Amino acid sequence: MFAALLAKTGLSRAAATVLLVVGLAALAGLGAWRAAAALERIVDQAAASARTERDAHWRAEIATANVAIERARAEQAFAAARSEVEIRATETRLETALKDLELRNAALPNGDRCGLGRDRVRLLNGAR
Repeated sequence: MFAALLAKTGLSRAAATVLLVVGLAALAGLGAWRAAAALERIVDQAAASARTERDAHWRAEIATANVAIERARAEQAFAAARSEVEIRATETRLETALKDLELRNAALPNGDRCGLGRDRVRLLNGAR
């Protein structure tokens, strides 16, 4: 077959061999180019997959951190509300004690006198 092709085209055996080698080299180059394109596609897919996994990981980490922050905020709000209730209770208790002290002071005899009498000193000592 090779001999018949040479006879039809009029090429020498050396020229046909060179053309055959060049053709095979071109075919090998085309195969290498396709292999490189396939390899590049595989690398791009792996990179996209890695980015997706990384993004999913960090989204999960951020979600976990956000949950922890919201829990801490809720605990702080609860503690602030509890402190507010305690403060109000203490204020109410102290105001009641002050009103009681003022009533007992007013009930003492000679309430309009200046100075401290024995009963007023005893009253103030008991207020501590």
